[in-house]
Amino acid sequence: MISMKNLTSIAEYYKTDKHEHGYTKIYEKYFESLRDKKLQILEIGIADGKSLLTWSDYFKNSTIIGIDIHKINLIEKNLDRTNIKVHQGSQSDENFIKEITNNYGNFDIIIDDGSHKNKDVINSFNHLFPYLKFGGLYVIEDLQTSYIPNWGGDGVNLNNKKTTMNFIRSLADRMHYQDIDNPFYQKHDFDGLIEFVHIYRNIAFIKKQKRFYESNLCYKNSWYLGLKKNRKDFNFKSLRDLRYFIKYFIKHILG
Repeated sequence: MISMKNLTSIAEYYKTDKHEHGYTKIYEKYFESLRDKKLQILEIGIADGKSLLTWSDYFKNSTIIGIDIHKINLIEKNLDRTNIKVHQGSQSDENFIKEITNNYGNFDIIIDDGSHKNKDVINSFNHLFPYLKFGGLYVIEDLQTSYIPNWGGDGVNLNNKKTTMNFIRSLADRMHYQDIDNPFYQKHDFDGLIEFVHIYRNIAFIKKQKRFYESNLCYKNSWYLGLKKNRKDFNFKSLRDLRYFIKYFIKHILG
């Protein structure tokens, strides 16, 4: 291990591409206050191991768990450290991910630097976010693959819901779930569990926290009902209520 003041210095020393991509200064904004804590950190994707070495030095009191689809030679990559744990398996293998969560429980930080395939990134988030502790951070790197077909991205339809970028944008909706003006809105598992979604060039940070609330405008996901403070639902004997309900219904059917 080496002893350096900041994350960028450590990343430069190990020559991890996180520094080359300009991520380390952004990471430090979120990680500096956590540096001395005893954390469980999961990183998807090991490659040359330089990233794990960087985290191992920066978070000296933490356990760094790395997973990779390829077999990793710990001695060759100098990863034979007491605070580094390595497992071979695919992030798209649900059974393997279950083995990891069964073994380690919940994580304080999860970093997806794996296949960068849009489908894998989204599935990994859906499987692992429930195992992120409240107050924890989920980081997704290399968002540029959202726009490149080779990774399942889409450079033509920027509203394609199957891309990582649009999935991340949708997480912001989970923060505002009570304000969605649609009485047919189907509750999402992550509603009220996201404190923020911060997107930078090619990297995003999502913080998990309980954020349940009551809208100051909508009631039961209806702006119209929110105006009628003394009403708990639509009154179908009222022509006005019926008219608004039909409008909502038509919009819901048409999508």
